[in-house]
Amino acid sequence: MGDAQLRQMEVDGRTGVGSVAERHLSDFAYTRLLDMMLAGELKPGAALHERRLAQMLEISRTPVREALFRLEAEELIIRRPERQLVVADIGLETYVRLLDLRRILEVEVAARATGRVTAERCIEVEAAIDALLSANTVTSAQHWAVDDLVHHTIADAAGNPVLAQTILDLRRRTHIFNTSRISHRLVPGSEEHRQLIRATTGDDPELSRRLMGEHLDHVRDAIVDYLLGIRR
Repeated sequence: MGDAQLRQMEVDGRTGVGSVAERHLSDFAYTRLLDMMLAGELKPGAALHERRLAQMLEISRTPVREALFRLEAEELIIRRPERQLVVADIGLETYVRLLDLRRILEVEVAARATGRVTAERCIEVEAAIDALLSANTVTSAQHWAVDDLVHHTIADAAGNPVLAQTILDLRRRTHIFNTSRISHRLVPGSEEHRQLIRATTGDDPELSRRLMGEHLDHVRDAIVDYLLGIRR
């Protein structure tokens, strides 16, 4: 959907046409701001003014405000003591560290979950993977719903709610790298998920450890390649 269409949706929304106009505009603002941050156009420490951003994007302030709320929740922007929102450091080194921490925790979680994921649950997860792969088009929301299903199923099965919540928080901070940015990972990532969920229904914790480690290594490599490419 192009920028002109989105702006027209805003006009329609003001006149009562299109009940989802504001949500689409919020997604548009979120994506545009995130792309600018990743490309270095909005640098770490840069102040974010709601009115100026709305003018730049040629939309109203409400969807911009919603986009800023999302970015703040994901810790991609931070609020200074004087309440001013600024761009956080989302550089390559930051993400490598986040993914390294995820690897440390999720490899252990996969081992602990082994033998505790039921066959019935595995069938449900694989059905979701199959549906994702058979879809004609895949949205970011669909991609992350299945990704969350796999990783949260394993984290919950490990039996430590605090650890599961920590992993959820870390994953939220890497959700920006979806199918619109690393689309080539959809099919191989889905097959890695399939092998991983099957392993956790078995009795070999070391296999689960290895598969989780390899999966997260591939995710890290794709993110590093993306960040290096967009900033060249």
